[in-house]
Amino acid sequence: MIDSTGEAGSGPEGAEGADGAAGPRGVTISQAELLDRVMTDAEQFAFEANRVAARRLATIGRAIRMARENPHIYVLPELMTRAEARDWAVRAAATELSMRLLIPTATVLNEAAEAHTLAARLPKLWLEFLDGATSYPIVRAAVEAITGWGDDDAVARFDSELAGIAGRVTVASFRSRAKRLRDRLSAATLAERHRRALTERRVVFEDAPEGMMWLHALVPALDGAKIRTRLNATAKQASRVTGETRTRDQLRADQLSDWLTGAGTPTAVQTRVLVTVPLMAGLLEKPVRDARTTPTPLSTAPRLPAHPWLDVATIDGYGPISTETARQIFDTATAFRRLIVDPITAEPLYLDRTQYRPSQAQRDWLTLTYQRCSRPGCNSLAATSDIDHIHDWAHGGRTDIDNLAPLCPPDHTLKHTTWLGPEQPSQLQPQPQPAASPPPSPSPEDTAAEQLTLDPRPPRRRWTSPTGYTSDSDIPPF
Repeated sequence: MIDSTGEAGSGPEGAEGADGAAGPRGVTISQAELLDRVMTDAEQFAFEANRVAARRLATIGRAIRMARENPHIYVLPELMTRAEARDWAVRAAATELSMRLLIPTATVLNEAAEAHTLAARLPKLWLEFLDGATSYPIVRAAVEAITGWGDDDAVARFDSELAGIAGRVTVASFRSRAKRLRDRLSAATLAERHRRALTERRVVFEDAPEGMMWLHALVPALDGAKIRTRLNATAKQASRVTGETRTRDQLRADQLSDWLTGAGTPTAVQTRVLVTVPLMAGLLEKPVRDARTTPTPLSTAPRLPAHPWLDVATIDGYGPISTETARQIFDTATAFRRLIVDPITAEPLYLDRTQYRPSQAQRDWLTLTYQRCSRPGCNSLAATSDIDHIHDWAHGGRTDIDNLAPLCPPDHTLKHTTWLGPEQPSQLQPQPQPAASPPPSPSPEDTAAEQLTLDPRPPRRRWTSPTGYTSDSDIPPF
């Protein structure tokens, strides 16, 4: 193996002439030979990467198996007799791994299941992977191919034949061969396999840059063909309208969005999306905004404090959107909720011990503030999460925004059933005392300088594990 800088032949920089380079011990090698050595290095690195990926998958599977076999590591003693104890332990281990590896909990569980399937049902292909002779995408395709296939003898033949070609063909070719081999070996009919595949139908949303989003849908082929035909026909008809300048792709995308959002139908207004529109910056023209936020030589008025709300409009669960989109939302919205809630509003954000359940105003504020579940690394939307009392209500916690945080249902369950969870506020910082009386109404001079900087400053949450691992939550975006 040669150094990537060309040290074993010095690469082009070390060439003695057009046809040769100084190799080890002064031996002259051709540029073609040097190139072959570099490419051989690339092959060796690929083998090493495959072996590392296999060991990673194996250790993830082992960690989940250990948690299942030893639920007492995670589950609270008083809950060990519950039927769900092993499931809680597995979920806790997968959650801890997700924080350690910075990947979703679902990915951890999927990879653990893949490791188990490879070791138990595809041992020959698994050994090829462990040796580095084949890659993770290859073995993953094989696992997908045998999902729901209960004929162990047929799966064993499937394993033997595919192990012989793994690492010698591309992933696309392997998938095609695996499908044909499964069709040949499987006793199940195409209709039976389709019924199983039908249970996997789903819709996936993927964020894209510049205020865009991809929409993927796994649906039956017949439905997909109907959707494609209708979109194509609609786009073709629309493209013939005089003055239409959109491309066919743009027309199809716009029509699909209209159909799914219910544009122009009675159901459209029933959809609720939390959109944060800046108080000024997103709605005022730039010259006006600059005049409002920057002092001039002729003005003694203080400059309005900087605050993210003044600069960027956002869609909950996505992120920043353009000023033009914010104006459109502002112009077409049927209702607004004012979230700078202080003495100027009828919906307080601090309820102390008077009420256990958070109000809608508090939920909206927390959704705006956190965006996501407060567990480190969790990407679940705050809008669909439970609202958790940081300092538990049962132990004197208050229903105030600085004692509330969103937790997705699985993580909320872990907090109350396992040793994996957030530290209590007393372990991190003193619990703030409630105000003796409501704050006085602000004076007109203070309104601009203070009301626009209202910030609940949500506490960072540190999660701890019985294994000794700790993880701090990300700083909330606002």
